[in-house]
Amino acid sequence: MKTITPTSLFVFSILSLGLMGCVTESALPAAAVRRFYGVVESYGGGQIVMKTTQHSTGTWKVDRATQVTGAIREYDWVSVEVEKSGHVTSLQLEEHPTLHGGVVKAISGNGVVLTVHSGPNMESWNKVETTLGDRDVAVGDEIGVKVYSNHNLAYVQIIKHGVK
Repeated sequence: MKTITPTSLFVFSILSLGLMGCVTESALPAAAVRRFYGVVESYGGGQIVMKTTQHSTGTWKVDRATQVTGAIREYDWVSVEVEKSGHVTSLQLEEHPTLHGGVVKAISGNGVVLTVHSGPNMESWNKVETTLGDRDVAVGDEIGVKVYSNHNLAYVQIIKHGVK
């Protein structure tokens, strides 16, 4: 016959209460480390500043204890693991954007999708919550951008308004 230990009884109670909806998230210990994804605004001097996919900007501490994977630079798409203290435990490069330019020919999707004549091609680039730089792009603007392979924009700069 198996005996029930105090530890197993405690675990069973917590699981049961959780399944019944009686335990809220605040009653359980919070994760010591959180993961964020986003665009690097600045990196150096012992800190990283990045615009995250959670509609916020994070400013966190980076030091010798931080595990850095890849050569991180401004406008890179990165993932970070951050302790509650604001210390980055892991910083990983996901993608470097590439530099492009062109003239905006159309804007759709409530201002989210820019159709741009870039070189000999027509391309569609997406302004997303992490896009940095100029926000008020209009049809006819000549722009310079840093864009990822999925066509999301890291950065937009209006070079000249009203180019035909």
